[in-house]
Amino acid sequence: MTAISAFAAPPRIGFVYPAGGQAGATFEVSVGGQNLDDPIGVVVSGEGISAEILEHDKIPSAQVIDDYRDKFRELQPEFAKLKESGATGTPDLLPEIRQLLAGAELDEKKLRLMSEYERRRNDPKQQINTQIGESVRVRVTIAETAEPGIHHWRLQTASGLSNPMRFVVGHHPEINEPDPHRFDLLQFVGLVTKPNAARSREGGDTSISLPVTLNGRILPGEVDEFIFQAKEGEKLVVSLQARNLIPYLADAVPGWFQTVVSLHDSRGRELAFADDYRFDPDPVIFYKISHEGEYHLRIRDSIYRGREDFVYRVNLGELPFLTAITPLGGQSGSEVDLTFHGANLSEQHFPRYPVPQQTGIVELTATGPGGSSNAIDFHVESLPEDAEREDNNRLGMANPVEIPALVNGTILLPGDVDFFRIEGSGNKPMSFEVFARRLGSPLDANLTVYNDDGEMIAYNDDYENPTAGLTTHHADARITVTLPDNGRCFVRVADTQNRYGYAHAYRLRIAQAIPNFALRATPATLNAKPGATARLTVHALRIDGFTGLIHLRLKDAPEGFELKGGPVAEGAEKVDVSIAVPYNYSGQPVPLLVEGTAEIEGKTVVIEAVPAEDMMQAFIYRHLVPADALLIDVRTPPEKPAP
Repeated sequence: MTAISAFAAPPRIGFVYPAGGQAGATFEVSVGGQNLDDPIGVVVSGEGISAEILEHDKIPSAQVIDDYRDKFRELQPEFAKLKESGATGTPDLLPEIRQLLAGAELDEKKLRLMSEYERRRNDPKQQINTQIGESVRVRVTIAETAEPGIHHWRLQTASGLSNPMRFVVGHHPEINEPDPHRFDLLQFVGLVTKPNAARSREGGDTSISLPVTLNGRILPGEVDEFIFQAKEGEKLVVSLQARNLIPYLADAVPGWFQTVVSLHDSRGRELAFADDYRFDPDPVIFYKISHEGEYHLRIRDSIYRGREDFVYRVNLGELPFLTAITPLGGQSGSEVDLTFHGANLSEQHFPRYPVPQQTGIVELTATGPGGSSNAIDFHVESLPEDAEREDNNRLGMANPVEIPALVNGTILLPGDVDFFRIEGSGNKPMSFEVFARRLGSPLDANLTVYNDDGEMIAYNDDYENPTAGLTTHHADARITVTLPDNGRCFVRVADTQNRYGYAHAYRLRIAQAIPNFALRATPATLNAKPGATARLTVHALRIDGFTGLIHLRLKDAPEGFELKGGPVAEGAEKVDVSIAVPYNYSGQPVPLLVEGTAEIEGKTVVIEAVPAEDMMQAFIYRHLVPADALLIDVRTPPEKPAP
């Protein structure tokens, strides 16, 4: 009977903690996951971030822990002699203790793993999750010139490259929460009666000066608390990132770490509270300090869950924060009178602001005394722009619109609805699409299309957009409908929740429907042995009735890399393909680009696939979450040791 070699599985990571750091800093990071044996490096998107592997931790089996425990028990008389001799728990004792441990085939790491095993086994609230049961310690250095914002982090081991996780480069000094489970060798062997407070916090400094970024993670039942000083009149912003760091948790409801943040005075009185920011699960607090003094910030999960991957970052201080942009967008290449809305902004009004030439959704940021603000989306289209004109609340008062067009409007007053009159080509498909919620507007839009006689011919409330992988409530409406014979129709925009106000702005795109498609390629990390193949799934997101074949290919791939398989069949939503790699390749992970081509109305359309992760939310829902790049790592993994 022929023996079959079994190879070690590639790594899979579930969190990076802390999930970022300040430009110019060097610090330690813990990466949690599974199959993390033999880590050799880290691959981080962008420039200026370097990493050095320090140590891999993997909790041994119960049998191995029992062996450690027996050997440690035999050393107890030696530790007792040290204590009876009057020796104190100073670092001077560490060499002697380590020598004793070495004589019993033990070391500090084995004792630390034994301590962690006991803690997890004896904690009734601890949720054991093998998917984050291993950890790798990494020393990270971020250059002063590193691009601020989100980067993507992959751990590289002898078995391959991991999935990407988000890692943030920030502007402000950073502080990590105290680690209540930090291992202390002197305490563990009984030469210190309680943890050394100075050694229990990273850096040993408990003072917090603003502005600052706070890092922490919540374990079961925990409420983290940070104490800081604030001055009278300061316009404090507390902006928390949790779901933005780890978008979806497969085995947690609602599918992410749902944070709650509250601000308290020195007597414990609650001054402000938030469990979200508008429709974003990550909360934000705006608070003007009434008097100088001590303040407390508390952070927890909404139902007191917790686990090592319940990771958060909090930006705290008198920081610039953008809440909205007026208008929500503009015509490409034109100029608009732009207004920023928010807190602690240096400048708010920008007359004749140049709109980018590139169409799509772009990110804008503001500045303030505390640096750069959060990013907010701005919609750029090539279509001519128009604006609604009140009173257009009735069919008979509908605004005439010359198509194609992009209409800017607002659901401003109670009962407000907006009607528009369209004259197009009879029996031709027309597309109506609202851009609002995805641009930061609280509008929960619905669209209704009527024929010339006022009869409803189409309606949509929430158009589920599969390209929006981070969205769980698709509140923007979209309709594609064939126009009546005379080409005339009316479209109505309304708010489904009957809410209104200046912020409830929208952009209504009206144009002839043109069949098209988008592509997503999952997973965003592939691993293959030299001369072998890796499996890739290409998802086709079909738009406005396109059902045709989509042929696939690699764009500008290195020699020897080849896509095998496809096309995406007529009407199909996805296809599994293979990426073949050369026998003689060795080196760094290779970035790949997948293209799809299709014939649409006599034209060849070429679309590049966006790399993504197929992530599960709360045991059932799946989302295609965009990633930085599609990388393939070519190596021969080590064989798995015999059981």
